[in-house]
Amino acid sequence: MLRDFVRLSLSLVLLLLALPFLAISFTVALLCAAVAALFPRYRRRRRAETGMRQSTNEFSFENALAAYEQLIGAHAWRRP
Repeated sequence: MLRDFVRLSLSLVLLLLALPFLAISFTVALLCAAVAALFPRYRRRRRAETGMRQSTNEFSFENALAAYEQLIGAHAWRRP
């Protein structure tokens, strides 16, 4: 019985010590999400400035090979 009480009290102490770190991490995540939500246009505009957007026509096959090579070339050098 004493062993169970000690185990429970140590678990509670560990939990109470971890709560401030969880609160800080949730606060940082909230702030980052708020900043990302404030600037969605900047991300879209920057992606559009790279010139990767092209108008498509499903029946236009003349430039399909060139567009496919350009797509592969744009993503070949990206490494996550």
